[in-house]
Amino acid sequence: MTGSSRYGHMYAPLRIPNFRMFITGQTISTIGTLVQMTAQSWVVYQLTHSPAALGWVTMLGSLPMLLLGPFAGSIADRVPRRTLLIGTQAILGSLAATLAILVQTDVIQIWHIYVLAVITGIVTAIDMPALQAFAADLTGTAMIRQAVTLNSMAFQLARIVGPSLAGLLIGYFGTATAFWVNALSFVAVIVALARVRFTDNAATQLTARPGASTHGAAGSKGGPLEAISYVRSQPMMIDLYLFSMLFVFFVFSTMTVMPAFVAEVLQGDARVLGLLGGISGAGSMTVTLLILPVVHNVRRTGILVSGALIWFGTMLMIMTSIANPSVSEVIRRVGDYLGISEPIVVTAAIFGYLQGMAGPLVMTTSMGLLQQMSPQAMRARLLGLSSMITFGLQPFSGLLVGYSGEHLGPANALWINGFLLVSCTACLLVFRSSVRSEAPRPASPPSSPPLVTSGAAEKHEVPATASVVAGASAS
Repeated sequence: MTGSSRYGHMYAPLRIPNFRMFITGQTISTIGTLVQMTAQSWVVYQLTHSPAALGWVTMLGSLPMLLLGPFAGSIADRVPRRTLLIGTQAILGSLAATLAILVQTDVIQIWHIYVLAVITGIVTAIDMPALQAFAADLTGTAMIRQAVTLNSMAFQLARIVGPSLAGLLIGYFGTATAFWVNALSFVAVIVALARVRFTDNAATQLTARPGASTHGAAGSKGGPLEAISYVRSQPMMIDLYLFSMLFVFFVFSTMTVMPAFVAEVLQGDARVLGLLGGISGAGSMTVTLLILPVVHNVRRTGILVSGALIWFGTMLMIMTSIANPSVSEVIRRVGDYLGISEPIVVTAAIFGYLQGMAGPLVMTTSMGLLQQMSPQAMRARLLGLSSMITFGLQPFSGLLVGYSGEHLGPANALWINGFLLVSCTACLLVFRSSVRSEAPRPASPPSSPPLVTSGAAEKHEVPATASVVAGASAS
């Protein structure tokens, strides 16, 4: 496959009008979500000046993923996914508006954020597997990995825009504005979901899933246990879950102490925090645009993903050396010589960019292959299980790194994360032969993507059979 055909193949889902509407709305909403995440972390730190409090917010927001993940996937396999998603998106928008009101009226307290984090986590746990499976509903089996890649691209774009926009909004208009922007962004997803149309043929095609009789129907009594039993029989699928676990536990958790790192080590404000988030997103976008199409058909995905995890951990450890007085003094002298006004911040941004390059290679490759390997009749359940054992770890990782940052300092906490990430990934490479094996090719023939009708009236709801953010994001 030539370079130009690789790139054309990656963008193939965009030829489907349904998917174009969906991913446009999802991109706008994700930007809003990252605006809120950045603003919320800054509010928590301003209220408490405690990295541990940042960890508690992360824990409370992620704990529902651990408790509800597989059951949420079962719900998404049984009820109309579009109806479910419109409801969850509306609730998430209302919660963002509530936070905006609390901040704007200056009555916000840390316990408000704790409570809203729990409620948001419950709704997100239900929303995430349905949202990921819905993307596959729109493209069909043949283009699942391309759809996941494009979702990743949308997320990386949001990572560039969201944190940077949050920093500007906080700096010039106040923190409440950031939460209002997020509340309004959910309207884009709701409109996109409402406009998706399916033909009779597409609805029938989605209902009659190939392989459903082999692995159980969506409404079968197996539920989450059936999904767990299936995963246990697939060593490479276990590897994909392990990679995602490492990424969430040691990479996502770095965001917990980043406000403290910016304030204490970089001597920066909310705009610097937003800048670092945007620069990291730019690194991810670079890889998504230029590298993912080239490695899309790499068969030894375990080695590829392991290399990306080791790269992130190494760059993170090097970045934390900024906290060393001798190193920071050298950086300042070099910055003075080159005429750079804030050399410490610039250095952190460079390593943030390099770290960001790892994310798409890990999560997009893992989630794309996971969906491709999943039987269609239990795809949402397997994605719910993924949410449970990956993002469900955030309660513990966020709390651990938060307390590490409080007692050891944010720079030391980040260095420990990087070291453990490199060490655990190396162990997987050495001791699990399946990590070094070739990924299987799709077992079933590709199905045609759903088509779109030109009429205004919908003929069929998105079916409840089983058929993407990541985040992050918690979306």
